Amino acid sequence: MSMPQIPKELHRPCMEEVVIDLLKSIAMEETALSHILLAESEKTKAFVGKDHHFPNCHTQEEIIQFNHATHDILELILMKEWILYQKLKRVSSLQKHAIDCEVEEE
Repeated sequence: MSMPQIPKELHRPCMEEVVIDLLKSIAMEETALSHILLAESEKTKAFVGKDHHFPNCHTQEEIIQFNHATHDILELILMKEWILYQKLKRVSSLQKHAIDCEVEEE
């Protein structure tokens, strides 16, 4: 069984452009995650206080709830980082495959 042939189109990006676009999308997602982490750290600083003395006299229950919420966000960020890592691995292999294909075509 042979691979299907994709017809040539006028505005179809070349493989190099596709790889660049995929890498840019990974970079933009990483930037977004860094903003989320920064916001989370600012929230933690405000909750804990400048000198780590809990200026708003939070109850133990509020501290535990805050800890759980922070843990959940960090866990989601970690999962997203893993997905981005997998995407990067796929893009890298796609780029290598594209180079191999170009060599075979020549």
